[in-house]
Amino acid sequence: MKAIILTISLIFPLFVGTQIQSQMVVPNLSASNPPLPSLMATEQEVRQFFDKYIERYNKKDIDAFLWLFSLKAIQNQQNGLPEIREIYSNFFNQSRELRYLLEDPKIEIYQNAVEVKARYVIDQIPEEGRQKKVWRGSVRWVLIKENGALKILSVDYQHQKTP
Repeated sequence: MKAIILTISLIFPLFVGTQIQSQMVVPNLSASNPPLPSLMATEQEVRQFFDKYIERYNKKDIDAFLWLFSLKAIQNQQNGLPEIREIYSNFFNQSRELRYLLEDPKIEIYQNAVEVKARYVIDQIPEEGRQKKVWRGSVRWVLIKENGALKILSVDYQHQKTP
């Protein structure tokens, strides 16, 4: 009987000590969780980016417009920055006036990128003697940060042209 009481008196403090230690560990672990990384941009920053995009597009300012693109940018899964420059330069040069409208943009902001999906309408008023064209379609951009600024990493679009 003395052996049983001695065994219990030796084991019981171990359980009590374990309980106290485990209760202390939980708050310490929860207090040491690192904060979640912040998102790459705010919705306001993304909207301001697209205000610049549309303004520069409508002004047909190719250099300022392309400044919004990453050096690694691709368009429609194939064209790199030199081809993107050529495509937009040709389109801007064929246009007396452009009006770009972005409809119902859906903005998803992540820790390392921003994805924007929308519908667009472009009114192209060509050089003299040509008929106005309207381009409509869907577009998806992926934006990243380079040197602290939002840049287009990729843009994919589909369009229809109306006469």
